[in-house]
Amino acid sequence: MRVTEVLYHKINRYRAWQLNWVMNKRKKVRESRESIHIKKLGYPTVAAEDFLKNAEEEVVPLEIDNDVQEAEPLLQTVKFDSSHPLYQQDPLPCIDDTNVLLEGVEQAKVLLNTVHIEGLPKEIEDSVGSRAIPFQDTRVKRVVMSSQIFDAMQVLLPKRKDPERPEWNFPRDYGIDSQRKFNLTISQMLQLCEFLDGKASLVNRAQISDAYCCARLDKEGVPFQIKNRADILVTSKVPIAPLASRDTGSSTPLPDIHPLHFTVSIPKQHFYHSESIFPISKMFAKPHPHTAFFHYDPSEVKNLYGEPVTESQFLSRTLVKAFAVAASRAQQLYGDDVKKLPEPLTLQVVHSDNKRFHFGVLQLNTLLLSSPEEKNIFWMLPSPVDLYEECGYVKGRPALQDYNPEVFQRILAFYFNGIP
Repeated sequence: MRVTEVLYHKINRYRAWQLNWVMNKRKKVRESRESIHIKKLGYPTVAAEDFLKNAEEEVVPLEIDNDVQEAEPLLQTVKFDSSHPLYQQDPLPCIDDTNVLLEGVEQAKVLLNTVHIEGLPKEIEDSVGSRAIPFQDTRVKRVVMSSQIFDAMQVLLPKRKDPERPEWNFPRDYGIDSQRKFNLTISQMLQLCEFLDGKASLVNRAQISDAYCCARLDKEGVPFQIKNRADILVTSKVPIAPLASRDTGSSTPLPDIHPLHFTVSIPKQHFYHSESIFPISKMFAKPHPHTAFFHYDPSEVKNLYGEPVTESQFLSRTLVKAFAVAASRAQQLYGDDVKKLPEPLTLQVVHSDNKRFHFGVLQLNTLLLSSPEEKNIFWMLPSPVDLYEECGYVKGRPALQDYNPEVFQRILAFYFNGIP
C-alpha cells in the first residue's frame, strides 16, 4: 500500500460528531461510590428533587430597626481639605520628591547658601579602588542582572512616550518596577560591602529604608520646607569628620539668578508639618546619617512647566535631598530654631535612576541661609557615572553591556569612609 500524507482537514466534522453522539448516547449513569457505601450502611437515600418538593417553605419575618445607623467603612479615602490633620491656612513653598528647581544647580546654591566644589574630597578620591572583594566585578554584574532582569515581579509599567510623536500610543509593558530595581540593586551592593567589612559593619553601620525627612528653613524672611524620602539611609555609630574648615568658600560669591527669585518653581502647599522630622531617635546606637541613597524616577519627578528634566536639575536634586537629611538631623540635635551649628555635619549622598549614579558630599556648616560670612560646602562629580550601557533582553537573551566597575568602587569608598 502506498504511504500518503494524512490530511486532517479532509475529515467531515459533522460525521465525526454524529458518530460520537451514537457511541455516547447509550451510556448509563453509574452509581457513585458514596451512594453505594451509604446503602451498605443501611441509610435511606432520597433524591434532591423529591426532598425539595416535600420541604415546607418557612417565612421568617424581617424586623427593621430604624435606630440602627450604617457603619463607617474601615478604609476611608483621605480628603485633602481643611479637615486634614496637616492642613495649614497659610500656604508654604515645599520641595518634595516630585518636583525640581527651575534653574537647577545655580538656584539650589542660592537657595541653600552653598558653595559647589567640583569633584569629591581628596580623602575619598584616594580610597576609590583601594579596596576590593574577591571576584568583585563578577558579583556586581550578578547583582545588577538579578535585580533588573531576573526578578519575578511583573507589574504594569508607566506608559512609553515619544517626544517626536506625542499622539502615538505604545502597547503597555509589564516588567520590574523602577523603585524595586533600585532597592534590590543598592541593598545587594551594600551586602557586598558588608561582606568585605565582616563583623565591623554590624558594630559601625545600620540601614534604614524609606527614611522620611522634613526640614523647615528660612531665607531672607521667606520660610520654605524640604521634605523627601531617603530610599536607603546608612547610619553610623560615629559621625563623619568635617572634610574642610568652616571658612572654606566663604569668599566665593553665589551665582546671580536675577531677575528670578530663589523660590521660583517651588509650589506652595497647604499640607505640611509645622516642625522638622528626622526618622531616627537620639537614643539609637547608630544615629548619625552616613550615606543617603535616593532614587530618581522620570515618571514621577516632573518639571513644573511640563518641560523634560534637565541635567542641571537632576544634579540639583542631589544637593537638595542631601540638605534635607542633614538639616533635619541638625534641627533634631540643636532645635528647630538653630542657625549656626556648633559643629559641621557631613553627609554622603548617591542619586541614581538605576543606570546613572551621581555622587556627592555635603558639609553643613550653617542654617543661616542669608549669611555671606559662612557657607555650606557641597562636593560633587561634574556628571553622573553610568553603571552600564544596556541591561535587558537582547534577541531574547539577558545581556549586560558595557559594565562600568567605577560605580561600585565609589560606593565601596563611601561605605568605608570613617572605618579604619
